[in-house]
Amino acid sequence: MNESWDDYAEGWDSNEDVISYSDKAFRTLFEVVNPEGLLILDFGCGTGLLTERMAITADRIVAVDPSEKMISVLQNKQLSNVETLIAVLSEETIKTYDLFRSKYDVIVASSVCSFLPDYEGTLRLLKTLLKPNGIFIQWDWLKSDEDNDSDFNKERIESAYQRVGLEILSISEAFSIESEEGPMKVIMGAARKTL
Repeated sequence: MNESWDDYAEGWDSNEDVISYSDKAFRTLFEVVNPEGLLILDFGCGTGLLTERMAITADRIVAVDPSEKMISVLQNKQLSNVETLIAVLSEETIKTYDLFRSKYDVIVASSVCSFLPDYEGTLRLLKTLLKPNGIFIQWDWLKSDEDNDSDFNKERIESAYQRVGLEILSISEAFSIESEEGPMKVIMGAARKTL
């Protein structure tokens, strides 16, 4: 999977739709949590467009992505409070890397979960990385009638959060991106790791 994302890395930060998505995701983040002073994991960070925005006020961000070229673009931004890791999240990855020794206040996943082969399994792993009362937030394309199974709807997110033991904070249509085919809606889910 990461080789195909490597192909997009060079022009990713100049794509107006990608920039708009990141801007809107960042604005809606504040509906759930203010990143100021927090330790954040940006899961599936890509070139770090969302990471950049959060880094202005966050204490520290760990940005993880399987694409070497995407991470390289992020590293070239030289954000002083951002550490990067090229990796696919797994139990072995969590045991191997010191960056996962800390527990996170917030984990964000922007346009990532629909690409995961095991959404619920990944949620379970991410939950282990949250502090008690830590928050997980995802943004993904909202499923419409003709969409495939990789897109999300409220019921799919709600069911997954419940099955992995995350307390649902909100699930809503967060924003949309205009395309030639019309507006593409984005759903945002937020949940808390309870004590």
